[in-house]
Amino acid sequence: LHMLKPVLVTGASSGIGEAIAVHLAHKGFTVFAAARRLKALDALTGLGGGRIHALALDVTDAASIEQAISAIAQQTDQPLFGLVNCAGVSVTGPVESVPLEEWKRQYETNVFGLVGVTQAVLPQMREAGMGRIVNIGSVAGRIAAPFFGPYASSKHAVEGISDSLRRELAPKGLQVSLVRPGFINTHFGDQEHESLQPYLAEGEPYAGDVATFAKWHERGHPNAVAPSEVAESVHHALTAQKPHSRYTVPSSYLPSLAIRNLMPSAITDRIFGKITGVKPNP
Repeated sequence: LHMLKPVLVTGASSGIGEAIAVHLAHKGFTVFAAARRLKALDALTGLGGGRIHALALDVTDAASIEQAISAIAQQTDQPLFGLVNCAGVSVTGPVESVPLEEWKRQYETNVFGLVGVTQAVLPQMREAGMGRIVNIGSVAGRIAAPFFGPYASSKHAVEGISDSLRRELAPKGLQVSLVRPGFINTHFGDQEHESLQPYLAEGEPYAGDVATFAKWHERGHPNAVAPSEVAESVHHALTAQKPHSRYTVPSSYLPSLAIRNLMPSAITDRIFGKITGVKPNP
């Protein structure tokens, strides 16, 4: 069904994006693996049995998106079948303290970048009357940890965009899925941890709680499942006759999501405080 169908994967130079690109190539897709710097994709192109094509793409730059779409059109005579929006950054810190510029940087990539690339590929998918879009969200898009306001809110936005898009595109024969990873064993956690550092300084109003939270958080990614598990969910979303609207990876997060949906906030806040060590005032 999908042999050699072209798929664009953004944010493919490391972690989850890289795992998705390699997995899809081995499953028979022609993969356009995109990242801001072509050099960062050098190692990747040799891993896909000749089916991975490196592409320079900065999702925050309209001209770069346009050039990337043109480059894909020159390399394949088929319309894009799949788009996997994986490019993402993580800005962390207290809502009160994170500079507005950093909030904007967060949204430029995770929200506006995702929309920009989606808008660029949709006309050809719509004309073909087939195609799949897979947005990489996060468990943080439903459960927002303290000191994760910028990142969690950007992933909440991706939830809303995915729902609207799925309902708009269903009549056109296109399908949209959201994949929500929790902790995954990649270096993404290093970026999150680094982002917290300025708020640990002496005199910072949240320093004590940020330190407690950071201690809990840094154990998460190294002990987590491999990014290949996310790649398998993406593959299912691209190939299943009836893809799920949402995939949660690993599925062990599903009870937490159920609790968050069903329990009063006061109770979930207490549970979260116990887990992270950042407890509400008694």
